[in-house]
Amino acid sequence: MASHSRSSVVLCRHTARAVFLVMVAHSVTWAQGLPIAAPRHIVPPSDQGTQFTAARVRSQDTETDNLIRVITARSQFSVDGSGLAIAVLDTGLRMTHADFTSKVVARRNFTTEYGSDPNNVNDGNGHGTNVAGIAMARGIHTGIAPGANVVPLKVLKNDGSGVFSSIDAALSWIATNAAQYKISVVNLSLGDGSNSTTDNFTNDTIRTKIQQLRSKRIAVVCAAGNDFYRYQSRQGMSYPAILRETISVGALYDANLGRVTYNSGAIAYTTDGSRFCPFSQRLHPNTNANTRTDLFVPGAALTSAGIANDLAESTYHGTSQAAPVTAGLVLLAQQYAQRRTGQLPTVDQLEKWMRTVTPRTQRTDGDDENDNVSNSGLPFATGDAVDMLTAAKLELDSSAPVAPPVSKVTVVYDPRTLRMTVTGDSGANAITIQPSGVLLKVTAGVGTMVNGGAAANFTVHRMTSLQLICNMNAGNDDVKFISVPANTVTVNLHEGNDSTSFSYCNITGLAVDGGLGTDTLTTTSSTIKTKTVKNVP
Repeated sequence: MASHSRSSVVLCRHTARAVFLVMVAHSVTWAQGLPIAAPRHIVPPSDQGTQFTAARVRSQDTETDNLIRVITARSQFSVDGSGLAIAVLDTGLRMTHADFTSKVVARRNFTTEYGSDPNNVNDGNGHGTNVAGIAMARGIHTGIAPGANVVPLKVLKNDGSGVFSSIDAALSWIATNAAQYKISVVNLSLGDGSNSTTDNFTNDTIRTKIQQLRSKRIAVVCAAGNDFYRYQSRQGMSYPAILRETISVGALYDANLGRVTYNSGAIAYTTDGSRFCPFSQRLHPNTNANTRTDLFVPGAALTSAGIANDLAESTYHGTSQAAPVTAGLVLLAQQYAQRRTGQLPTVDQLEKWMRTVTPRTQRTDGDDENDNVSNSGLPFATGDAVDMLTAAKLELDSSAPVAPPVSKVTVVYDPRTLRMTVTGDSGANAITIQPSGVLLKVTAGVGTMVNGGAAANFTVHRMTSLQLICNMNAGNDDVKFISVPANTVTVNLHEGNDSTSFSYCNITGLAVDGGLGTDTLTTTSSTIKTKTVKNVP
């Protein structure tokens, strides 16, 4: 069985592609489903990118924003990722770029670049700067979650190569520092170049650390891989996207880009918004529900920050670009849920919200694609920011504590006739009637409102002449009279298991009708000249 270990390789350019294919040909012979050693080396990003010295567009990518309704979602749900941070494990970051002003809250270099200086995360490649900007830029470009901060963790060298031991160390660093820097999502736009359908790896410390982060409600988003054509259109994903604990992401086009040819050999003869990119690896749940590709979002062509200068721009095609789009969506959902509940949502909740089925979030691979790969003809989940946050709202609304029903009591007093009428609805009415000087106060108990509030006060100058009528209607009612001097008191309890009590009252005539149900009547230290009681034991 072949090992997944491989020597470091240089960044994949078109002229070096044939050599690279020979190098990886022996890495795909291992049997699916059997335990294999976890990969050691990272294949340099094969995304096709272009760097520009000046910005050509003034937003992150208007086509992407429109296709997955990002701007609408930010406005409708009042979210932008504020209060949270994304850790980007990549080639580093041009921290001085205008898109990242005051947004880099921590940094760390885990490579041997720059003499292994832990504080030097300078991006000499461009890939990491583009990726970070897609997720959270705010300046010349606008990312998916422009209010979020960023933590660049340099795990790839400037030639794009790297080893998974750097990833391992970076994930450990995140576990230790996430709370301090409010890191809630990790972006891994990298992989080993394989095409797996299972995640049955041995001695996989990377997976253990991702599991630990997931238990802390920190999402780890991974690019699915760019080698669908090279693997003869066979389903599968690269490592670590294949790990079921990650949120794995494939790429769609965000607009009509015309014909696009890729170094891998993939060709899109025509393109349009929401079409599957021919390079994007994919794994349908029918093949393996546990390790499926979780989401497809725009990944070509995405424009963001560049490294030529502090105002520069870059455009890339790749699942590396789709991953930070998804990480940005995660930040929006996390901010919304945290505001509602006081804590981050679970990663299971995030995946459920992002994969919610609506007319906008299901695309069939092969229904309108025009490329040189064999499309599966299967539906995959695709992203939409409004639908995601709507799903979050519906779930959080349904799980919110339900306030007890409030019953309503209406009190009317006529000073000309000296008559007060208290009327309850069909709920469980709880009231106390008690004088204070010339005021007669009707106070609401738990779960009850009196005249729309907690109490109602009425001035009664001749209280001993008062005619007090209480009609409580249905429900389990509780009516208390304390120190009430009145001419007549009539209490109709109607249906329900009701109780009424008189304490320290002076009443000329009292009539109580319990109606249906089991009712109680108690009098304590009260003077009642005449009393008529019906339907009360």
